[in-house]
Amino acid sequence: ILVSPPTAKPRLEEQSCPHHQNWTEGQEETLRCRARGNPPPELECVRGDGQPFPPEVPRPVTRAHAGTYLCWATNPLGTAQRRVTVTVHCEQPGGGLEGLEVLEGLGLEGSW
Repeated sequence: ILVSPPTAKPRLEEQSCPHHQNWTEGQEETLRCRARGNPPPELECVRGDGQPFPPEVPRPVTRAHAGTYLCWATNPLGTAQRRVTVTVHCEQPGGGLEGLEVLEGLGLEGSW
């Protein structure tokens, strides 16, 4: 068995892991984040509260998903990190949408 040596450290780029993502409450969304590197890096993401939040897993969106996530990719050549901010757009009374974003330590922001 021939095993090729590692050739590229992990990368988290804007195209494959956008730093700002817009989700809509009630829709199914995924945290879009893919790492590049050779060998392929392991990728982990956590919510602002430290809870694991696997990327690329579809889930129904609630307002609680708004906030900042930290993703990191690791392979034998190193680690890359990226902060991803998710804004959740919620329906307001009257039918409009309002963007909500959790600011660390401040709770829910937005005008009602």
